[in-house]
Amino acid sequence: MYSKKQHDSAHISEYLFIILYSLLYAISTLLFVFPHSLLLGGTSGISVILESVTHMTPGSMLMAINTALIAVAFFLLGKEMGIKTLIGSLATSTFIGVLEPLLTFEKAVIPNLFVSAAVGAGLIAVASSGLFHIKSSSGGTDVLALILKKYTGIQAGRALLITDILIVIFGGLLADNVLFLSSLLGLLIKTTGIDVMTSVIQKHPFYKQHKLRPFRSRTAV
Repeated sequence: MYSKKQHDSAHISEYLFIILYSLLYAISTLLFVFPHSLLLGGTSGISVILESVTHMTPGSMLMAINTALIAVAFFLLGKEMGIKTLIGSLATSTFIGVLEPLLTFEKAVIPNLFVSAAVGAGLIAVASSGLFHIKSSSGGTDVLALILKKYTGIQAGRALLITDILIVIFGGLLADNVLFLSSLLGLLIKTTGIDVMTSVIQKHPFYKQHKLRPFRSRTAV
């Protein structure tokens, strides 16, 4: 059992890590994903697809989809995870909005689509696995992955692959082959990396020392 002091310390640590992981997620997206319009799944991928058949802007669609998914998070994942997902989603969106003018350059940081996809996806995997570990997410289809993990026991990376693979495939139909293949590579690295990093994080002594409470599904993985 935690003492009140330990419990409060754990909560403070968790929210600090939500902010840090959200910052890493935002920077990785701005530097390596957006410059090449890569499709790594998620609500951004859905927005690219829907933009071609609706009159809504991508930003409006992102807001509508994320709002609906956060409401689902409160209902199916509980208040604690709902609040943490709300904070993670708002933090990630805010960081992207604030940092976009500073991190948008005339030329991509990594010109090669495949290398940029691999680096961006790897860093996003670190950020997402950290958020998942403390019962949070950056919003979007990560919420669906958390729901699948909680109610089926599927590992977070595999759950995310299930929710995102169709988005990448449909989005790929609207793009050229190079963009589709590099996006598919990024998605595979992201989803595999999440499962690997989650295992590493759970065993790391730093997290045990700071009493961060890992996410547990109802069914053992």
